[in-house]
Amino acid sequence: MRSVATWMLLAVPTLAAIGCEATADTASETALDETSSVVEVTATGLELTGPSEIPSGWTTLRLNNESEMTHFAVLERLPDSIGIEHQQAEVAPVFQAGMDLLNAGQVDAAMAKFGELPAWYGKVVFMGGPGLIAAGETAESTVYLEPGTYLLECYVKTAGRFHSARPAPDMYGMVHEITVTDERSEATEPESTIDITLSSTRGIETDGNLVAGPQTIAVHFEDQVVHEHFLGHDVHLVRLAEDTDLEELEIWMDWTQPTGLTTPAPVEFVGGIQEMPAGSTGYFTAVLEPGRYAWISEVPNAGDKGMLKSFTVSAAEDATN
Repeated sequence: MRSVATWMLLAVPTLAAIGCEATADTASETALDETSSVVEVTATGLELTGPSEIPSGWTTLRLNNESEMTHFAVLERLPDSIGIEHQQAEVAPVFQAGMDLLNAGQVDAAMAKFGELPAWYGKVVFMGGPGLIAAGETAESTVYLEPGTYLLECYVKTAGRFHSARPAPDMYGMVHEITVTDERSEATEPESTIDITLSSTRGIETDGNLVAGPQTIAVHFEDQVVHEHFLGHDVHLVRLAEDTDLEELEIWMDWTQPTGLTTPAPVEFVGGIQEMPAGSTGYFTAVLEPGRYAWISEVPNAGDKGMLKSFTVSAAEDATN
């Protein structure tokens, strides 16, 4: 299956723009903190809930994972006149059917199925959002949002099914629609304690050392490309155990693999930020304890691309990367 991702990129060139339009553009309700533009989003089971309308500008998405599974909440800016129902009717079923075929080893049939994605999907712009976070934990990411219609989505898998796929014909999957209005928030850009530059040529590069305690990590997307799994690069923070298998983790981060993004996760995720267009900067927060960690991107063969790097968090200023 490791060669499937490369085969996918060659076999379906018309999908090259999916998920990575690299432009500068950037259910039940829970509360929006209007003074700080913190949007509270909750994952419960296989459901995402949050406000339906928020102001534009600098926005912090706080994902409270109250479920027993690892989740994330990627933020997708939808084209005009497209909404959650279009995604659930025209996109989620195609990816699920294609994944079912990949799991059955029917690669050619899976490629044909992915070719059924609607033309508008190539215009979706991924705009960050909270990265992978362990059950019972909270992840925050901050991005600048222009007015428009956005979708929050978790496509982690359980028993071979994407969380964003409909569990029943009359139910949505793990997706939530948000309208970003013309009204501007008064929130300002965060100040970082460490900076990451993320690129397709050099991978993950850090400026500064992480030490124990609260951290605000700035992620600068120097470029953005479509990788073999139809998506761009992002970055996630992982707490490593003594017996963590980094090769297993690398395979797990590729959704095209049968075991990819499938619960339970093989590691403890402590946050991150989903993919963004070239030239964008987003932020995420984490409270770190001393120990071994890793940065990793949700791309195939992350290690070969410089997008899997382990490091040590120390209580002292001499923490090493």
